[in-house]
Amino acid sequence: MSNFNSFMKQSKIERNNIQIAASESFEDEKGNSLMWEIRSLKTKEADYIRNECTSINQKGKKVDVDNAKFNRMIAAKCTVFPNLNDKELQDSYGVMSAEELIVEMLDNDGEYQAYCQKILEISGYNKTDSQLVDEAKN
Repeated sequence: MSNFNSFMKQSKIERNNIQIAASESFEDEKGNSLMWEIRSLKTKEADYIRNECTSINQKGKKVDVDNAKFNRMIAAKCTVFPNLNDKELQDSYGVMSAEELIVEMLDNDGEYQAYCQKILEISGYNKTDSQLVDEAKN
């Protein structure tokens, strides 16, 4: 029971945001790739997004998940920098939402998919069964 305090909110270790070079299309004045800042997806956010991306057909039986919409929403939600809600940035791409902007900015599909994959990875989605077993042992 002495470790019970370790479960208290004030003892919880917060995950740090990470920086990645999301695209080769954005460079600083020295030609270095600009770094983007991303954060992990929270459980409540994932629940909301999953609900927004799920539809039930007219027969009420088959559930369809719009994976493309899910990726757009998580990419927009977890991008800390650049600020995808900045009106001037959205206007420069001719879009009106963060979800539309992320797709326009990362218009190279390989880069976009890698970006979404990295967000899922830091949110704990991409761990294999053996990785989870190893972590549980430690």
